[in-house]
Amino acid sequence: MEWNAGNRGFRGGLVASSGTQQGREGMNGVTHQALERYEDREHSLVKHTILASYLERCLMIIGRKWTKIAYIDCFAGPWKSSTDDLSDTSPGIAIRIMAACQAQLSEKFHHQVRIRSVFMETDAERADLLDAHVQRAPASIVRPEIWRAPFEEAIPDLLRWLQPDEFAFVFVDPFGWKGVIEPAVLAPFLKRPRTELLINFMWNFINLATGLPEQEANLTAVFNGSEWRAAMARGGEAKQRDLMRLYRRKLLDVCNGQGGDRLRTAMLPVEYINKRKVIFYLVYATHNATGLVVFWEEAEKTARQQERLKLQHRLDQVAKKKGQPDFFSADDHEAEPLFPSYGLKMAWLRRFPKVGDVLTVDMIAMADLIEETDGLISDLQAALGHLVKEGIIENTHAKRPRKVSIVNYHNKEMLRRLK
Repeated sequence: MEWNAGNRGFRGGLVASSGTQQGREGMNGVTHQALERYEDREHSLVKHTILASYLERCLMIIGRKWTKIAYIDCFAGPWKSSTDDLSDTSPGIAIRIMAACQAQLSEKFHHQVRIRSVFMETDAERADLLDAHVQRAPASIVRPEIWRAPFEEAIPDLLRWLQPDEFAFVFVDPFGWKGVIEPAVLAPFLKRPRTELLINFMWNFINLATGLPEQEANLTAVFNGSEWRAAMARGGEAKQRDLMRLYRRKLLDVCNGQGGDRLRTAMLPVEYINKRKVIFYLVYATHNATGLVVFWEEAEKTARQQERLKLQHRLDQVAKKKGQPDFFSADDHEAEPLFPSYGLKMAWLRRFPKVGDVLTVDMIAMADLIEETDGLISDLQAALGHLVKEGIIENTHAKRPRKVSIVNYHNKEMLRRLK
């Protein structure tokens, strides 16, 4: 599968930064307004932001190469919507983006694409709500299908529904974790060519389960073996890091070399709005290096937006405590750049074992770095910039020192180790 990663899409995320005066006034700021819409489920706003921004880029890129695309929402809900049009739910977001992308592909690129979709929901009331919503879906897209069967039981039917020449995006967003996110359960999709998955890994539930003897069988299924026990002895962040890396490795293992190029994964941590603690990870899986880099570009934007949401929440809480309007907005907040980490610098240097070694930094090289380090692209670029400044690495394509985009991986620029 070929990607043209240069296409950046034609719309922003669910929460856009505003440069207007209104955008900078706390109660009128877009970040504040978004939090109001998602009150008591702020983590869903982060999830919907990455879903919207990546799905758009994915459809616009894939839609210029392929004529058939399928979208599957395995646990559609909708959950706690505050709007009649379900615009704050994953089905409402996906249907809107599918219609907009299909129109844009036709009007701008004169490319006709058929986009099909399935939304799965076993609860009768929620499924009826979905049914009513899809009746109003734009006529330009194939009418979304509502399946009322449990996801894990319907996998054979979903695989038959997908056509061999159809690209598929599968969104696995269960409320729980048992019996649905196990590598063995997802293996048929992980092995399928031209298929990407976005999996909600409910870290808070699974972390609690690691201390309960009655959950050992479920944990062994999630981590596809008993290796998870070794991480228990470490605890804290080391436990969290090791268990997530183990889960991602097990996703790769069940592919057993199927699906084309090897499976690649990345993960975006989603935190509680009021504390620095992960509630769940969004784990992305693809067989395409460029797909992973594109997802990670959007994930970085979402991570920055998550910081703004958390800051806005703190500002709003202070304003409520003082009993006065909030005149400050997090819309334009940008985190202070950190000193490049030693680990990211060493990740670059491992690619140059000796002086004179060269590296062409393309999508594969960047995807390898992302998987190895989980470092944001801006942080990887900053670490490389530090090595260039120290005279250890040079960009043979750069005519002068750069402060940003130290290496342009879209242009396959070459680096050389000098000392």
